[in-house]
Amino acid sequence: MTKISPLHYLVGKKAAYHLATKDDVYQSWVAKYPTIEQAKTGQEMLQMVTADKKGKISYPMIEEFSGNVIFEFIIIIGVVHISLAFLRYMRRNFSGLGWIIFLSGGYLFFPTMLHDISIMQFMGWVTIPTAKALGLQLLYGGVGFALLAAIIQRGWKGLNEIANVVTVFSDVLSYLRLYALSLAGAIMADTFNNEGAGLGLFIGFMIILIGHIVNIGLSFMGGVIHGLRLNFLEWYHHCFYGGGRLFKPLSKLKK
Repeated sequence: MTKISPLHYLVGKKAAYHLATKDDVYQSWVAKYPTIEQAKTGQEMLQMVTADKKGKISYPMIEEFSGNVIFEFIIIIGVVHISLAFLRYMRRNFSGLGWIIFLSGGYLFFPTMLHDISIMQFMGWVTIPTAKALGLQLLYGGVGFALLAAIIQRGWKGLNEIANVVTVFSDVLSYLRLYALSLAGAIMADTFNNEGAGLGLFIGFMIILIGHIVNIGLSFMGGVIHGLRLNFLEWYHHCFYGGGRLFKPLSKLKK
């Protein structure tokens, strides 16, 4: 099942990219596992990097690359979700288009700052120099457009729009809680499997069964709670427009 998953496919493409370019990531793995120099394909290289954990074979490169891809996928979810919020509120806040451009530029540019590659790069959709140059232009252009649009729409009060650089950036990073939830669920599942496997058939079966039921329940709870939080705080923050009367609990009523 794992071998036909989209995640496994992307991990293979990432490994093939590092193998073809012989970059710093490849060299760091060669220093630990010299045998991968004989690999001809990315998938072959992934299978060569093995480790023994309590008598069980693991694949450290697959695990690390899978985490990297999932991490980036969560960032993409945050960028798309926040961009939809700005689109929803575009009529009332013209600067939202600038922040969408800013988010797109950040996704292209920041991997180069971290000396890493993104899915777009190892899939061959965009080169690293192009992503760096275009991303930087979109970053500055997006902030400039957002500031100019805010001034046109709200006058000099629109200068406060520049403070949204930190807000938008932090809102996207807030989606990393989804990555933490997935990582915690995977670790708990692996722990229950390992503990149950060493305690015999009946006791081990019960531990694995009860453990996965608890883990699935916690995963549902965490997904719902954090999903609601991301909608009510991060998403509504950029697109909510309420109605009704303003809440003034200490106002003086006059007849």
